[in-house]
Amino acid sequence: MTRKAAPAPARLIRRYDNRKLYDVRQRRYVVLDDLARMVGAGEEVRVEDRRTGEDLTAVMMAQVILEGVKQRTARIPGQVLARLVRLGFAPDGGQRWPDPAQAAAQARQEAER
Repeated sequence: MTRKAAPAPARLIRRYDNRKLYDVRQRRYVVLDDLARMVGAGEEVRVEDRRTGEDLTAVMMAQVILEGVKQRTARIPGQVLARLVRLGFAPDGGQRWPDPAQAAAQARQEAER
């Protein structure tokens, strides 16, 4: 019986009070472009506040997208951004977000059409 390897732990990035981001694994400061490259390469990233330990990953990913759109380096269709806004501000508190496995299956079906 083959066993699946355990997924690698997310790369920990600490955000300091001065808004600098520190990559704990590589022991160096990083910028938003570095975060974008890590995520784009398929790496799991967790950003947390150094002082409180609060998970800031969603906030930082939103900032990565915003900067990419502002600098015109991200090519995200307006419809996708509008859907994110609708889902993120849904009155049900975001309960409409699909399960990742279901979303992947649906994306495959749509791509095959």
